[in-house]
Amino acid sequence: MRPVLKRNSLLILILAVALLCAGTLKSRDDYMRTLPVYQRYKCTLCHSSAVPTSASDLNSFGMDFKENGFTWDAALSALDSDDDGFLNGIELGDENGDGVAEIGFERSNPGDRLNTPNSIDKGTWGILKSLFEH
Repeated sequence: MRPVLKRNSLLILILAVALLCAGTLKSRDDYMRTLPVYQRYKCTLCHSSAVPTSASDLNSFGMDFKENGFTWDAALSALDSDDDGFLNGIELGDENGDGVAEIGFERSNPGDRLNTPNSIDKGTWGILKSLFEH
C-alpha cells in the first residue's frame, strides 16, 4: 500500500506543478497581448532576459507596466521608462496609448536604454530607398 501512496503523491505533485506553470505562461502571454505591439522584443519588453524565470528580473518598463496594473494606457504611454529620451508610446508605436499601434511594429524597446527608435520608420525608409534604385 505504501508504494501506491508514494506514486499517487508524486502524480499529484507533478500535476500541481504543471498547472502552476501553465498559469504562469498564460499570464505572460496575456500581459503581452495588452500592449499595442510585442512581436519583435516579446519577453524582453518587460524582462531583462529573453527567457524569464521569474518576475524578479523585470526591467524598468516591466516595473512601470506592473505598477500600472499590467495595463497599457495613455499614462504608461507618456512615460519614458528607460530614460532614453523617447516616450514608451513612441517606442511601441502607439503615441496616444489607446492600444492601437499607429505603425504596427515596435520602433524600439521601452525597457532598454541602449535601444532607441530610428529617426526614419520602415515605410519612409522604403520610399527613400526606392528613389536611389535603378
